Formats: sequence, C-alpha cells, structure tokens
Amino acid sequence: TITVALDELNAPIDGVIRAGALLGYLGVFLAGLSSAYMRELIGYFGRPFIKTHHLVSVTALSALVIHAVTVAWRAQSISTVLPVFSSLNAFFSLGGRPALWLLAVTSLTALFRAKLGKSWKTLHWLNYLAFFLGTGHAMLIGPNFQHIGVKVVAVVMAVVLLAVFIVRRSKRQPAKAGRNR
Repeated sequence: TITVALDELNAPIDGVIRAGALLGYLGVFLAGLSSAYMRELIGYFGRPFIKTHHLVSVTALSALVIHAVTVAWRAQSISTVLPVFSSLNAFFSLGGRPALWLLAVTSLTALFRAKLGKSWKTLHWLNYLAFFLGTGHAMLIGPNFQHIGVKVVAVVMAVVLLAVFIVRRSKRQPAKAGRNR
C-alpha cells in the first residue's frame, strides 16, 4: 500500500482521487477568499487580480474534474457525476456532484461576463454554495476528512468563506440620498 495524506491507500488511483479532491477543495477556498484581498494580491503578485484569481480557479476546477473522472473510472460509471436526490443524506454525502456542476456554470459566467452584464456576479456567488456542498461531501464521505483535525480545519474554512461572502454582499453601494424623492 501507498501512504498519502492521512491514511493508507489501496491503489494508486485512490491517491489521484484524494489529491484531486484536496487540491480542488483548497483551490476553491483560495479563489473565494481571494475576493476579499484583491488589492493585496495585486500588490503581492504584481499582476491584475483577475489573472491570479482565474489561475487558481482553473487549477481548482481541473483538480476537481480529475477527482470526478477518476471516481467515475474506478466505478466504471459516469453516473458518479450526477446529483442524487433520493434523500437529504444522500444529496449532502454526494454534494460534490452538484458542486462540480455549479463550478462549471460559474466558470462559464466568468468567460461570458461581458455578455451577461452585472448579472454574472450573482451567478458567480454560486461558487460559495459549491464550496459548502463540497465541504458537506468531504466531511460525510471523504476519507481524509474523517480525522478530527481535518474536520476542524474544514469548518474554519467554511466559516471564513461565509464571513467573506457576508462582508462582500454587505459592501453594496448604498442608495444615493434623494434618489427616491
């Protein structure tokens, strides 16, 4: 057996599955977190925020696609990427499935943001929902997430992203005085 992350693996494909999941999960977190530190990232990397953000986002999505494809390959079924609605437990345990589709949609909104106008931002907020679905999926069935330390880190990451989402949403432009008079 091969030892990777926190547990032993039965086959090399298990390492690919876990690495894709963990790298993708971290990437989605960092992409969401980056929106709270745009100026700092521009200063640190010396390049436009959107280029850094998209590099992290594309890397995360690629890792999650590798995760999904290798799970489907191991199961010999493409149905492993389809959401399950048979029960709430099944939906959240397999929450990575709808999360992957949400990330695909939000990636397309980034590509077509000029055509979508300001509505692309609203659709792009689905990334946060995807992260929370992925967190549920990881905590319920992810082998590495069965360790208490990893669960604590995942909860902290989810709370941080929730705070970023709330702060970003609350910083909307206030209505101009006298506009409705």
